[in-house]
Amino acid sequence: MPKLKTSISWGIGLNLVKMLAIYLVMVLLFHRPDYFIHFHGDTMSYFEPIIHLLEQGSYSPDYRMPGYGFLFYGFFLISHSNEISFFLIIFLQFILTGVAYGLLAQMVFELTRSRILYVLSFLLLEVNYYLLFDSYLSTESLATSLLILITYLCFHPGRHPIIMGLALCWLIFLKSIFCLLFIPLGVYLLQKKLSKRLFLLLLLPLVLIEGSWVLRNAIKFHAFVPLTYQTFYPEGLYGGIYGFQSVQEIIRAYGGSHQFWRMDSEAAWYFSGGFAEPVFINGIPYPNFKEAQLIQPSPDFFTSQMNLDSLRNLKRALTSVYLTTVTINNPQNIPIECKDELAYIRKRSPQYVASIQKEKPFLFYVKANVNRIKNTFFTTYFFDNVFRNPAINARLNPFLHASLQAFISLVNGMMWFFSSFALLLTLYFGIRWKDPNLLTWCAWLNTYVLFLYLFVFKQAEERYFCVLYPIWILMSLTVLHRLLNYLKRKWN
Repeated sequence: MPKLKTSISWGIGLNLVKMLAIYLVMVLLFHRPDYFIHFHGDTMSYFEPIIHLLEQGSYSPDYRMPGYGFLFYGFFLISHSNEISFFLIIFLQFILTGVAYGLLAQMVFELTRSRILYVLSFLLLEVNYYLLFDSYLSTESLATSLLILITYLCFHPGRHPIIMGLALCWLIFLKSIFCLLFIPLGVYLLQKKLSKRLFLLLLLPLVLIEGSWVLRNAIKFHAFVPLTYQTFYPEGLYGGIYGFQSVQEIIRAYGGSHQFWRMDSEAAWYFSGGFAEPVFINGIPYPNFKEAQLIQPSPDFFTSQMNLDSLRNLKRALTSVYLTTVTINNPQNIPIECKDELAYIRKRSPQYVASIQKEKPFLFYVKANVNRIKNTFFTTYFFDNVFRNPAINARLNPFLHASLQAFISLVNGMMWFFSSFALLLTLYFGIRWKDPNLLTWCAWLNTYVLFLYLFVFKQAEERYFCVLYPIWILMSLTVLHRLLNYLKRKWN
């Protein structure tokens, strides 16, 4: 049996090799350094409050919890350089992901006693749909590592309760959606009949750290604020177009994609595709009309209060706000400059959502949720977006192009298989409330994340489920091994 230390060493080593490979391929071959240290729409929302803290002495604006930003704070105090701090965060993510992969491979071996699956687990973890996410300046990589660590400690209940408490606390400060994870975790641990001392030690980091954050918020806001003062960060910041939060509720009501930066999403139509690729004529931006590429609103969700003309009026108002956003010198004046358009959007959008809910309840409650599941897991967007790029394609000979397409098909197929299989296993193991085992915990974890993202917040964005992919591999390999053993016994 491989030792835990050996598994972690292999995980770190292989992930650092992957880090080098990503650098060689994305930077030297494809000339895309933006995918080695990758900024995306949310990145600066984690760091700007820390920059404000360093420059002016206060953490502001604080619609993000500081679980990710504090890394920048620590590394900046050491390096006094933004670029070095960003690199050190990426390097730390690769190290911690390697540790987590070692823990998961160790669990696979202890559950199956198969060296083949032990090795295969490393391969599946390193080469998958989310393999570039350690290069993202975002919370997904660290949150994934912490969830694997918590799962490993659930596999060995009673060990290191303080570490589990710290991991859970950090996870909440990274992604506040996990603030209620202590409920299924507590149910699981209670059935393991652990000592009261263990629970006290587990809760200690949460009480001290979360308590300090609550006290800080009470002093600043004169209110009880356990997480952040508002659910979403303010409109007008980091690509958030004024008025879009209202419009996206319509899109969510019929199960469309809210990702307005993607030309293949329902949301792009409301900007005439302008957000993704605006056209500048004499320095003035115009929406880039590519109607053939945009997903048109379907008559299937029209109601007595909302038809295509209604949505076109909404689209004109939102596109007008967008064009003002990219031309105005002071974005804070947008609510004044676009007062009429925003009033129209915010009045009409709730009416249209209510009409869908009332007149088409099956669409609102059932079909929309099914569409979100489908759009989340059966997607090819990520690698298509990264590699299907004119600058990259120009550097590919026919052999490299065919190899790349085969690789994309492989990782997409793996994503579809593991997500589908894990969903079935979640239904099977999730109802085992008495004497839960590790697979029960994984099923509860899947249920928790999927329910909140897809059904409560209605956020069908594949990057949010990066945190679950290793759990799907763990469940799938374990159950497939059991099925094969069962079939062998039947045949013999």
